[in-house]
Amino acid sequence: MTTPEQAKAVIRRWNDEGWSGGRYELADELIAPVMTVHGAGGQEVGMGPAGLVELIRTWRTAFPDGRMTVDDLIVEGDLVGIRNTWHGTHTGEFYGIPPTGRQVDVTSIGLDRVKDGQVVEGWGELDMVGMMQQLGALPAAGPGAVSAGLSAQWGPAQWGPAQSTAGEQAGDPADHKALLASLVQALASGDTSAAETLVDAGAFRDHHPSLGSTDWAGAQAAAQALRTAFPDLAVSLERDTMVCEGDAVLGHYLLSGTHAGELYGAAPTGRTVTWAATDFVRVSAGRVVERWVAMDTLTLFQQTGLLPGG
Repeated sequence: MTTPEQAKAVIRRWNDEGWSGGRYELADELIAPVMTVHGAGGQEVGMGPAGLVELIRTWRTAFPDGRMTVDDLIVEGDLVGIRNTWHGTHTGEFYGIPPTGRQVDVTSIGLDRVKDGQVVEGWGELDMVGMMQQLGALPAAGPGAVSAGLSAQWGPAQWGPAQSTAGEQAGDPADHKALLASLVQALASGDTSAAETLVDAGAFRDHHPSLGSTDWAGAQAAAQALRTAFPDLAVSLERDTMVCEGDAVLGHYLLSGTHAGELYGAAPTGRTVTWAATDFVRVSAGRVVERWVAMDTLTLFQQTGLLPGG
């Protein structure tokens, strides 16, 4: 049986030695033969060790100097939540994109289930649109950090500096999870009065490279843009995979709706679109004070015609 701290160590080792170190042979040790991948920011990933090796090899071939920084790591039971950033120089082909020599920073949030020392299940969202824009492979579209020209302030599509301190308030995990679930629902439904009881608006810091929001007003504006494009916007939070440790909570969810309004200049298509996102938040005095978001905007933007490939 794997303890929570051992599960956390498995994920850190996979990031440090697998992703950053290129030790592909670790896959047979740390990835279960039946490992299931639920999402990878729009990338198609094979199951089991071979699928994960192929994914890492794709990235490390394109970015030989690539390294994965672990920005935050939490665990509850057999579930591990990770917030991380990939840094690298594009000197090899990447999904058909020839080398550009450009440096990239790609934010992501992952969720993994670890049993008997191996990862058996995983969810991952990353800012693939921001990365492709950094490479010049996609046009500037949407309000994200790269397309909005915020890179001079925050660095290319990075999270930006954190304001809260890890572990400063433990609290009740059930209460923290309910708080995040309520916030996700309030933003999706446009219940502003409810949302404002859930956050410390003055202290709130938002890290959402995909949609470019950095504060509470920006978070509300980003949510409003989605509701304008999808008047029937619905959210489904996967409560059984939420993770809480100390003051930190992670939740993965699906958003869906009919594209009946304009989205950042893209005319309505009438399509039903479903895309994924993961929120990582910190709680202080019963309110959310900081949020990091990884959203599959590649699927969202392509399906709505904002970017090619839908």
